[in-house]
Amino acid sequence: MPVRYWMHGNMLLLNGRKMSKTPDPETGKSNSITPVELFSGQNEIFSKPYSPMVVRFFMLQSHYRSTLDLTDDALLAAEKGFRRLMEANKALQGMASAGKGQEGPLGEEIQKLIGQIHEEMNDDFNTPRALAVLFDLVTKVNSLKDGHLPMDQISEETLNRLKHTFRNFIYDIFGLKDELEAGAEGNGLAEGLMQLIIDIRQQARANKDWATSDKIRDALKELDIVLKDSKEGTSWVKG
Repeated sequence: MPVRYWMHGNMLLLNGRKMSKTPDPETGKSNSITPVELFSGQNEIFSKPYSPMVVRFFMLQSHYRSTLDLTDDALLAAEKGFRRLMEANKALQGMASAGKGQEGPLGEEIQKLIGQIHEEMNDDFNTPRALAVLFDLVTKVNSLKDGHLPMDQISEETLNRLKHTFRNFIYDIFGLKDELEAGAEGNGLAEGLMQLIIDIRQQARANKDWATSDKIRDALKELDIVLKDSKEGTSWVKG
C-alpha cells in the first residue's frame, strides 16, 4: 500500500566520513558498504556481520534529520540494546498482575512513562527520545522480573497497557522483529522445546537431582543459551 509519510533523512557517514564510491587517492579504496556486505560480514570495515534488525534499531537511535555515523562500536552497542529490549518484552508478556485492581505509585509512574512515549513520537517522529523512555520501562520490567519492584503496585489494566505498548511500538511502529523466534519454523517451535527442557530441569531440581540440573544448564550454555532463574520462574535468552 502507498506510504503515508515521506521523510528526507540526513547524511549517512561511515566511520566519520561521507560515504562515497569514489576511491580515496591515498588508499585506493572507496568509503562505502552495501547492505549485503553489512549483513553477511563480507567486508573489511566491520568486525562481524550485523543483522537487519540490529541495523534498523541502530538507525532508530538517531532522529531522521540527524547525521548518522555507521561505526563498529555503534553497531555493537545497538546489538546489545536490541537484545535487551527483546528480552524485556519477552519477560513482560509472561507477567501476571498481583495488584487485584489496586494501583500504587509504581503503576502511576508506568502510566506516565507510557504517555511520554507517545508524546515523543508526536514530536516530529522523535524515535531516539521514544526509545529512551521505552528503555526506562525496560528497567522497570527487569526489576519486576527480578523481584526488586513489587507487582502488587500495578493494576491489571496498567500491566495490559504496558504489554500492548511494548508490542505496538516494537513490532508495529518501529518495525522490529524477534530474530530468534522468526528463525524457528512456526515461531513457537523454539519456545515450546525450551519450555519442555526448562520443565524437565525444574523437576530435577525439585527432586534435588543437581547433576541432571547442571548437565542441562551446561549443555544449553554450550549452545549459547542462558537460563535465568528468578522468583517469577525460569526464562531463557540467546547469549
